Amino acid sequence: MRVGVGLWGMRSTVYSPAPWQTLYRQMVSDAKHAEHAGFDGFWLAEHHFWYDGWCPQPLVAASAILAETTSLRVGTAMHLLPMHDPVEVAREVDTLHHLHGERLDFGVGLGYRDEEYDGVGIARRERGRRMSAHLDHLLASGSARVGSTYVGGVAEPAVRRAAGRGLSLLLPNTLSKNEVLHRIDLLGAETGSRGLPRGRVAMLIDTWITDGSESSNTYIERLVRHYREYAGAWYKAGASPMFARPDLLDRQSARTAEAAVVGSAAQVLERLLALRELGIDTFVLQVRSDSAPSDYRRVMDALADQVIDAVRTRP
Repeated sequence: MRVGVGLWGMRSTVYSPAPWQTLYRQMVSDAKHAEHAGFDGFWLAEHHFWYDGWCPQPLVAASAILAETTSLRVGTAMHLLPMHDPVEVAREVDTLHHLHGERLDFGVGLGYRDEEYDGVGIARRERGRRMSAHLDHLLASGSARVGSTYVGGVAEPAVRRAAGRGLSLLLPNTLSKNEVLHRIDLLGAETGSRGLPRGRVAMLIDTWITDGSESSNTYIERLVRHYREYAGAWYKAGASPMFARPDLLDRQSARTAEAAVVGSAAQVLERLLALRELGIDTFVLQVRSDSAPSDYRRVMDALADQVIDAVRTRP
């Protein structure tokens, strides 16, 4: 059982503007704090061509963290593999393994923004084919490690893409219990039919421990506001931004609120143990976003003191 925290994107946003040098220094400081607190992993994200400077090269950022820590695993959620040259990615991943041992959790995802693919001269419709080909290249070169390479996604092709290669799976943060079970069962069935061992199953989870100064609803309202802006600007309804379909945003907001794990330490622990029982063996507890309060380290410490050991060890 592994318990990590995320997601660090080093974004200078309208809500929280800051120099990028400051944000990256804070990233390293936060990672050292997470290691000292006892977390297993620290997860980064990648995006391109947006005003906030969202981290465009998470493997470079991961190298800075790995150099300043000794046991902490560093993950990508997600590295947008189809947009990159697989030969260069293999070299980068191999170099990190040579420098820091097996502490990289390499999570890869398709991405979903036309603008990002257009910006690098690739048609988004090619992303699935490129993902499969790039994963095969990384496996053939030995750069993709079974057990520490995660394929992200929610659609059945993503689960099958992971299972068919004996790789791990990284699920998003808005799935219901039944949806989680379906993906885990599919992963097991697909790997079993191929005689492959099933990889790990990780899940992103919006997590917050309240301290009495705010209610759970206050945090959830802030979380939903963050995701509505994000989904409204980046997801598409036909050819238009999702802002044009407030009904769809309402539906997604409801899923976000329902899936968030928020409350007292005891309440958070209960929810995480229930997810562990479903078969999740790697948690990425999302405590860091541009909408999160500045006291996310308080939440990290509360999780470390009252939750993560029980998640790992409670029968």
